[in-house]
Amino acid sequence: MLEWILILVIILCISIWYYTQSVSEYGLAQIKESQISMQLAPLWDEKKPVVISDVRPQEIWLANSLRQTKYWSAEPSWNIYENTRAYVSSHQGRTKEQAWAEILGISQIQKSVLTKWFELSPWIFHMKTEAHIGPEGLRHCFGWATSYSCTQGVARCIILHSAQKAKMPDGWKGLRWKDATFTHHPLWVQVQYIEVVLRPGTTLLVPPHWIVAIEPADTNETIWWIRSDVHHPISAMAQRLNEST
Repeated sequence: MLEWILILVIILCISIWYYTQSVSEYGLAQIKESQISMQLAPLWDEKKPVVISDVRPQEIWLANSLRQTKYWSAEPSWNIYENTRAYVSSHQGRTKEQAWAEILGISQIQKSVLTKWFELSPWIFHMKTEAHIGPEGLRHCFGWATSYSCTQGVARCIILHSAQKAKMPDGWKGLRWKDATFTHHPLWVQVQYIEVVLRPGTTLLVPPHWIVAIEPADTNETIWWIRSDVHHPISAMAQRLNEST
């Protein structure tokens, strides 16, 4: 019995080690949603970000659509953001962003879409979807795949590989990209990154071990966007281990 337990532990450690390996070479693939069935799987094996264009936009997560529902008056932060572009999100426990996605049915829509795109087994993979408004600072992606889509406005997605962390200061998590300068770290100007412009109808798929920040393309414009983290047991464990350190 102990031998089997030891074998399982070794297999688990090897799996986690293998999962932490990733391609740090910078590159970006772009396909249309109609090409997913033929091209997404081989592209995803390259472990590089993929942009999907011509995606049917989700009209649920829009200010104009929400104004016509009972939720608009019940959630004052939406109106405040549209009028002032001021919003501070919380990332402790079950966030507002996750609750919004579940209440509005966005989580189920995203689950259906991503399950179909990747041909995932619901017995192995699970997803966490969040509906966001406004910018978000640098965030490490640990999911087997992380999906970003902008439903209102135009968003800038800044993507950099985790190998760039040596050039970044302590406490970089949550740092707004617009605020990041060489004053934070002498090597900051050497950080390599890719910038992707997301509009409604475009989705960005990010592999694990990449770091993403979201900014509005126009500082005077509001952005509404959705993120879905796709996890299998190993990626979920890797995220828990990394978040606990």
